[in-house]
Amino acid sequence: MRLEFDSLDRSASIDAPLQRLDARFKLVAALVLIVLAVATPMGAWALMTAQGLVLAFLAGLSGVPPWTLLRRWLGMLGLVAFFAVLVAGTHPERETLGRATVAASILGRNALATLTTLLLVHVTTTRALFGGMRRLGVPAVMVTTLQLMVRYLAVFADELSRMLQARRARSFRRRGNLGPAALASLISVLFLRAVERGDRVHNAMMSRGWDGTWRTLDGPEA
Repeated sequence: MRLEFDSLDRSASIDAPLQRLDARFKLVAALVLIVLAVATPMGAWALMTAQGLVLAFLAGLSGVPPWTLLRRWLGMLGLVAFFAVLVAGTHPERETLGRATVAASILGRNALATLTTLLLVHVTTTRALFGGMRRLGVPAVMVTTLQLMVRYLAVFADELSRMLQARRARSFRRRGNLGPAALASLISVLFLRAVERGDRVHNAMMSRGWDGTWRTLDGPEA
């Protein structure tokens, strides 16, 4: 997980046109593109294609390797496709357009929104992204919560890796596949450790005078 965050910041540090733009402008532009994608009517394939071409052009300007974007986009697309099939069965327009058209439209719209989000985080460093959110007036508590979440995702990914390694070291099974019971137990233990760690971190921050302001070498951000 830490390597994933490092690779995102390396992409955002490339000297390319999109990386040089102000983070506030990129945030607003990404939000507009996401709203346009989600608001696209069902079956409006020409409009979705046009939006896809715009995103492809922006991806070219970003200087990010296409395979990097494609790999992460396809990784998220599987989950989006699953929910698209579920929603299509109960969507009001399934009677007029057909279930397949509705599912494909939902998948297309969310695929465009997902690609927009991926492009944003690849051309903006994490620090600049949160700083831009604060300058746009996003509540400080929301920005701070997101900052802490991003920082501790890597911590809990390492914790999960150690738990899996310990389980494999104590297991006599040749394969490391987890059954439903073992997976549920692993998730519950990780959740309890996350809660306990959160309490310890909160107490440590309060004892050091934490007032809700996220400070950096350039000054307060939140």
